[in-house]
Amino acid sequence: MGESLFLPPKRSLDTFEAECSLVAGVLLNSGSLELVDDLLTSEAFASEALGEIYRIARDRVQAGKACDFITIRGEVETNPKTAEFWKESATKLATAFVGKPVMRGYAQAIADAALLRALKVEGENLILDVVHSGDKTGAVLIEELQERIERLALTGDAERPMKTSASAIDTLLEATECAWKAGDALSGMDTGYEGLNALLSGLRPGGVYVIAARPGVGKSSLMLGLAMRAAKTSGRGLIWSGEMSAEELMSKAVAGKTGLPVDVVMTGHWKFPNGERRPVSREDMDRIVSAGMAARDIPLMVDDREGATVQQILTRARRMKRQKQGLAFIALDYLQLMEASAAVKRSGNRTAEVTEISRDVARMARELNVPVIALSQLNRQSENREDRRPSLADIRDSGAIEQDARCVMALYREEMALRLRVGADGQVSRNTGESDAPTKSGRLKSWTDWQSQQARRK
Repeated sequence: MGESLFLPPKRSLDTFEAECSLVAGVLLNSGSLELVDDLLTSEAFASEALGEIYRIARDRVQAGKACDFITIRGEVETNPKTAEFWKESATKLATAFVGKPVMRGYAQAIADAALLRALKVEGENLILDVVHSGDKTGAVLIEELQERIERLALTGDAERPMKTSASAIDTLLEATECAWKAGDALSGMDTGYEGLNALLSGLRPGGVYVIAARPGVGKSSLMLGLAMRAAKTSGRGLIWSGEMSAEELMSKAVAGKTGLPVDVVMTGHWKFPNGERRPVSREDMDRIVSAGMAARDIPLMVDDREGATVQQILTRARRMKRQKQGLAFIALDYLQLMEASAAVKRSGNRTAEVTEISRDVARMARELNVPVIALSQLNRQSENREDRRPSLADIRDSGAIEQDARCVMALYREEMALRLRVGADGQVSRNTGESDAPTKSGRLKSWTDWQSQQARRK
């Protein structure tokens, strides 16, 4: 005998009776529309005719017109979507109404059933896509499915209640009082840098903080310093690195801690100008090992997939958020290396791609309620000016980045600008007021060193 397959009872997605009751309730008391309008659209109704009647009623109420069984009669009798249903069921519909106390519950049931029907359709389409996908790879099918599911998730967000000004003020005052009693002048996550804390009062949950610079200036080093310090004080963080592997990223962290060059940390050898290499001393090797062991205890997760989408990072971040260790922040290195959705990529418009990535990052920060540190490249425009200090207009590919960010930190290292302006006579061409700032290895070390300033003073 073959094994029997037991399945749970089939779930009904038919909400016809609830739809009749809700529409009748709106027509008998147009004021009840405000109880359900934020949850429902006409597309959520399983019955096309009832959905159209609901749309007609809502449009009349919003226009300030009378709305009841009599005033809408002429419009629904001439509408091809509703004429036959109205002729057959208008009398029965008038007796199907429910009172205000249960109308919102009916609306939630209708909206949820509509979402489940949409999920069922996506599941059926996925099976067809897998069987008849042509040249599409599994990764492409997953990406397209993620995009469609994300759109459904946004439509299902209507049930999230609004906050009153009173509840928002209560939350604010509670947080302010806690910070006041604790003597904490920060309103967000501690950056680990006193200067940044003074400027930003910490990194606020739900905000996007952009670090922008030309290649080689040190934005990755600053991001890494921020991430290491924040993880030590505030909890587990997620870094997406599209430019280097997790091992390379951690080698920079160890180099920042020890003050040794990254090449020395990775090879254990000093490199001299003549090409000679010599092993580091036992003391230096002990410093490297000690820094590495200390870094192991810092709660950081590194995602080093190339060309990841915001949706892929969001999926991992949601999983981390649900876990016991939680998620304190996200760092992205860097925006222009991320992939946009397949639909936008097909347009071939790079500005549209980066705009979508920026907006999705901002939504991710709001959804997870964590600060996001996002790195961005600057274009070459600043290098063509006499004054090479960057501005917001120098952010590469999209103006949406500066609009979506709570703060943009543009890095400028004067010694690099001066080196780029060495004239034919070997002298630096500079503006009045600029100094001949020497290159100091200690400057980058202070960015990547993840020991807190308070601890170093001790």
